[in-house]
Amino acid sequence: MDFDSILTGLAATSAVTAIIGAGAIKASPGFARWATNKVATFFR
Repeated sequence: MDFDSILTGLAATSAVTAIIGAGAIKASPGFARWATNKVATFFR
C-alpha cells in the first residue's frame, strides 16, 4: 500500500484546519463585542 498520498492529504487537512482556527481566534474578540452589543440593544 502507498501511504504517501494519505499522509500528504492529512498534512494538507491539518494545515487548512490550523489556518481556519487561527482566523477564528483572531476574529473572536470583535465578534463577541458585536454579539454582545446586538443582545444588549435587543433588551433595551
